[in-house]
Amino acid sequence: LALAFIVSVLVPFLGGAALPELLNRLIQVPLQGILDTFAGGILLTLLQTLLFWAGVHGPAIVGSLTDPLLTANTLANQAILDGGGSLLNNPAAHIVTQQINMFATMGGCGMTLGLLLAVLIGARSEQLRSLVHVAGVSGLFNINEPIIFGAPIVFNRCFLFPFVAAPVLCLMITYGAIAIGFMMPFSAVQVLWPMPPILSGFLLAGWQGAVIQVVCLFMSTLVYLPFVMAQDKVYCAVEQEDEKRSLT
Repeated sequence: LALAFIVSVLVPFLGGAALPELLNRLIQVPLQGILDTFAGGILLTLLQTLLFWAGVHGPAIVGSLTDPLLTANTLANQAILDGGGSLLNNPAAHIVTQQINMFATMGGCGMTLGLLLAVLIGARSEQLRSLVHVAGVSGLFNINEPIIFGAPIVFNRCFLFPFVAAPVLCLMITYGAIAIGFMMPFSAVQVLWPMPPILSGFLLAGWQGAVIQVVCLFMSTLVYLPFVMAQDKVYCAVEQEDEKRSLT
């Protein structure tokens, strides 16, 4: 505390600004600019999914660092609207904000609602089919721990690629839709994270947001489908072997 007091007193004389303002200039503004780029959005999504695949809650870890910056982007967009400006095709508007996660994490981190749809389409094993009964309803509300540990996805090499690739592709689709002017950058309107997909997109960005979420769900299902079928073959073989042993 004594050291912090001394630093806070000396910084205005040495840096020409109060400590919070200096930290904002040196750290927050550069990081905010990095996050509000195509590469920054992809990096944000990659870190969340890779950590979760490794058994660590990626959104909680990464979000503790990035949420304030993404909130600042959102508030900057709202300031443009409050000043009478438009966000559509406005180079000053921020594309990567907190709300973009509602398009890249439908069903939960990793776009696992697409995994559930892929299971409905192409899985026959009891282990994967049971996921729909156990995690289907919670998945609609973006809660996917039953899938993460039930499939399982954690440390499962078969699901690593789709778990990382699906949300990255969804972020690219959403970013592109905003960049070309199909969908308006997000204002300060907030939707609670358990809000089901399609409805959350409509509340955030009108019918355009709902359409983009449908496209993302369709795309993520296609990404997951071949990997679900590959894992399903393994589980079916194990279940058939267990059934033979039980009969003997």
